[in-house]
Amino acid sequence: MANHTGVEGGSTVTDKKIYTAFISSAFQSLRDERNIVIDTLLDCRIMPIGMEHFTVSTNGEFSDIEDLIDDSDFFILLLGSVYGSCDGEGVSWTEREYLYAARKKKPMIAIICDELAEKLRCAPALLSEDEKKQVAFCRRIQFAREATDEFGIRTIVSQFFKTYNYAKCIGWTRMNDISKDEEALRLWQESHRVFDLGGVWYHVHLSEDDESYIRIGTVTVEQNFSPKEYQSLVLKGENYSMLYYDTAREEFREDKMKSSRFVGEYTLKENGEIFGIFNSRRAFNGTFNSQDVNRGARRGIHDFIIDIFEEETTRMDGEFHDEAPSPKLGRIFLFRSVKDRNEFLLEQREAVIEKR
Repeated sequence: MANHTGVEGGSTVTDKKIYTAFISSAFQSLRDERNIVIDTLLDCRIMPIGMEHFTVSTNGEFSDIEDLIDDSDFFILLLGSVYGSCDGEGVSWTEREYLYAARKKKPMIAIICDELAEKLRCAPALLSEDEKKQVAFCRRIQFAREATDEFGIRTIVSQFFKTYNYAKCIGWTRMNDISKDEEALRLWQESHRVFDLGGVWYHVHLSEDDESYIRIGTVTVEQNFSPKEYQSLVLKGENYSMLYYDTAREEFREDKMKSSRFVGEYTLKENGEIFGIFNSRRAFNGTFNSQDVNRGARRGIHDFIIDIFEEETTRMDGEFHDEAPSPKLGRIFLFRSVKDRNEFLLEQREAVIEKR
């Protein structure tokens, strides 16, 4: 099986899904309660996942458990009177599982079982140190529900899943249900490869009026390369003044003190034009075509063009238009490889580039 969403804008491929719930509790207790939860989950067509099927590594790593929680749609916490075995920091594995699931915003059920309910009503002096830890842990979970004879574990779990909106979950789908859809996506991506722009690009900013103005850096393009979403792009750029060309390393040196950052949302048209408005923050003062350009925030426009008749895109040519308070107009070129960017820059500005 594969965790999967469909080609068309993230819609699900099929309604025949399996959802999973991670069950967390102290290992040596609550066996009967865990069995009730498992039976109830299966009745609700929810696949239970529990750490009794796995072993925490002897070096104390938590990554295997994190992966299981990440892959689960729900998190169910059973709270008994035992705090349980702890890591090197004195935190129980159960509490660590809960904290991680909460941080990941997993839909969650927390159930206070009979034995803990009694401890919550006891005076602290009557509790062991382990029980005190468990009581304190439980009281930090304000949404936890107490299981009673009238409203037991089975009822709490089943009512939660009967009313839950499963559209919020990804779920799991059989591979043979998604294979046709994946093949359609693969064929579409192959035929539209020229529009696949996601990833890191290497840019150079140039002025047509001032050859000494050279800025270089990287641009990360975020793109969901699917039929309904490929035309929406987010560009995040880092921009530095160029110092000199290191001939031994065959690379340009950047002045990290003279930096800018920009981010913007862009639209990719079917004719290869890209247009977007960006926000930037400049960290230094300087000049551009004899005009003072001061540090601070500003907005601007980018226009790019790609050659849609190529098999794939390795270069984007464009212009930048910075708005007030420091309006600027210049050229910007993006390359898939730093080698292509450097060769282009050496060719275009050979007379003014210092080489060392």
